Amino acid sequence: FCVPGGGPGMDDYMETLKDEEDALWENVECNRHMLSRYINPAKLTPYLRQCKVIDEQDEDEVLNAPMLPSKINRAGRLLDILHTKGQRGYVVFLESLEFYYPELYKLVTGKEPTRRFSTIV
Repeated sequence: FCVPGGGPGMDDYMETLKDEEDALWENVECNRHMLSRYINPAKLTPYLRQCKVIDEQDEDEVLNAPMLPSKINRAGRLLDILHTKGQRGYVVFLESLEFYYPELYKLVTGKEPTRRFSTIV
Protein backbone atom coordinates (compact mmCIF):
# COMPACT_ATOMS: atom_id res chain seq x y z
CA PHE A 1 0.00 0.00 0.00
CA CYS A 2 1.65 3.18 -1.20
CA VAL A 3 1.46 6.56 0.39
CA PRO A 4 1.43 9.45 -2.09
CA GLY A 5 3.68 12.44 -1.54
CA GLY A 6 5.82 11.35 1.33
CA GLY A 7 6.58 14.91 2.45
CA PRO A 8 6.73 16.17 6.04
CA GLY A 9 4.71 14.22 8.55
CA MET A 10 5.41 11.06 6.61
CA ASP A 11 7.31 9.52 9.51
CA ASP A 12 4.44 10.23 11.88
CA TYR A 13 2.07 8.64 9.44
CA MET A 14 4.22 5.53 9.10
CA GLU A 15 4.62 5.45 12.87
CA THR A 16 0.84 5.51 13.34
CA LEU A 17 0.42 2.76 10.78
CA LYS A 18 3.05 0.68 12.54
CA ASP A 19 1.21 1.12 15.86
CA GLU A 20 -2.10 0.16 14.27
CA GLU A 21 -0.47 -2.83 12.68
CA ASP A 22 1.01 -3.90 16.01
CA ALA A 23 -2.40 -3.55 17.61
CA LEU A 24 -3.92 -5.74 14.90
CA TRP A 25 -1.29 -8.42 15.34
CA GLU A 26 -1.80 -8.29 19.09
CA ASN A 27 -5.29 -9.73 18.53
CA VAL A 28 -3.72 -12.55 16.58
CA GLU A 29 -1.05 -13.10 19.25
CA CYS A 30 -3.64 -13.17 22.04
CA ASN A 31 -5.40 -15.95 20.20
CA ARG A 32 -2.28 -17.65 18.93
CA HIS A 33 -2.87 -20.82 20.90
CA MET A 34 -6.40 -21.22 19.52
CA LEU A 35 -5.34 -20.31 16.00
CA SER A 36 -2.40 -22.72 16.02
CA ARG A 37 -4.61 -25.49 17.30
CA TYR A 38 -7.35 -25.18 14.74
CA ILE A 39 -5.76 -23.83 11.58
CA ASN A 40 -4.55 -26.28 9.00
CA PRO A 41 -1.81 -24.29 7.21
CA ALA A 42 -2.16 -26.41 4.06
CA LYS A 43 -5.69 -25.07 3.72
CA LEU A 44 -4.61 -21.41 3.90
CA THR A 45 -1.30 -21.30 2.02
CA PRO A 46 -2.77 -21.57 -1.51
CA TYR A 47 -4.89 -18.46 -0.89
CA LEU A 48 -2.03 -16.61 0.82
CA ARG A 49 0.20 -17.41 -2.16
CA GLN A 50 -2.43 -16.39 -4.67
CA CYS A 51 -2.58 -13.02 -2.90
CA LYS A 52 1.21 -12.88 -3.04
CA VAL A 53 1.54 -12.53 0.72
CA ILE A 54 3.78 -15.57 0.97
CA ASP A 55 5.95 -17.13 -1.70
CA GLU A 56 6.72 -20.70 -2.63
CA GLN A 57 9.65 -20.81 -0.22
CA ASP A 58 7.49 -19.65 2.71
CA GLU A 59 4.86 -22.20 1.83
CA ASP A 60 7.41 -24.97 1.51
CA GLU A 61 8.93 -24.10 4.88
CA VAL A 62 5.56 -24.05 6.62
CA LEU A 63 4.33 -27.30 5.11
CA ASN A 64 7.51 -29.38 4.87
CA ALA A 65 10.13 -28.21 7.37
CA PRO A 66 11.36 -31.21 9.40
CA MET A 67 11.65 -29.06 12.53
CA LEU A 68 7.90 -28.43 12.40
CA PRO A 69 6.63 -31.93 13.16
CA SER A 70 3.08 -31.04 14.15
CA LYS A 71 0.27 -29.04 12.61
CA ILE A 72 0.41 -26.71 15.64
CA ASN A 73 4.10 -25.96 14.97
CA ARG A 74 3.38 -25.35 11.30
CA ALA A 75 0.45 -23.05 12.03
CA GLY A 76 2.62 -21.12 14.49
CA ARG A 77 5.35 -20.73 11.88
CA LEU A 78 2.80 -19.52 9.35
CA LEU A 79 1.66 -16.84 11.83
CA ASP A 80 5.29 -15.79 12.35
CA ILE A 81 5.86 -15.47 8.61
CA LEU A 82 2.64 -13.52 8.12
CA HIS A 83 3.59 -11.17 10.93
CA THR A 84 6.67 -10.14 8.92
CA LYS A 85 4.41 -9.26 5.97
CA GLY A 86 2.90 -6.25 7.72
CA GLN A 87 -0.60 -4.98 7.31
CA ARG A 88 -1.22 -6.74 4.04
CA GLY A 89 -0.24 -10.03 5.64
CA TYR A 90 -2.76 -9.35 8.36
CA VAL A 91 -5.57 -8.36 5.98
CA VAL A 92 -5.13 -11.36 3.70
CA PHE A 93 -4.73 -13.70 6.68
CA LEU A 94 -8.07 -12.43 8.05
CA GLU A 95 -9.71 -12.96 4.68
CA SER A 96 -8.49 -16.54 4.63
CA LEU A 97 -9.78 -17.03 8.18
CA GLU A 98 -13.11 -15.51 7.29
CA PHE A 99 -13.48 -17.94 4.42
CA TYR A 100 -12.16 -21.15 5.96
CA TYR A 101 -12.54 -20.56 9.71
CA PRO A 102 -15.37 -18.06 10.29
CA GLU A 103 -15.45 -18.84 14.02
CA LEU A 104 -11.73 -18.03 14.37
CA TYR A 105 -12.25 -14.87 12.33
CA LYS A 106 -14.87 -13.81 14.85
CA LEU A 107 -12.54 -14.70 17.71
CA VAL A 108 -9.75 -12.48 16.37
CA THR A 109 -11.78 -9.54 15.06
CA GLY A 110 -14.87 -9.61 17.23
CA LYS A 111 -16.87 -9.17 14.02
CA GLU A 112 -19.24 -11.45 12.18
CA PRO A 113 -17.74 -12.81 8.97
CA THR A 114 -19.23 -11.26 5.84
CA ARG A 115 -17.66 -13.80 3.46
CA ARG A 116 -17.05 -11.04 0.99
CA PHE A 117 -13.63 -11.20 -0.60
CA SER A 118 -11.74 -7.98 -0.90
CA THR A 119 -10.56 -6.43 -4.12
CA ILE A 120 -6.92 -6.92 -3.07
CA VAL A 121 -6.57 -10.21 -4.91
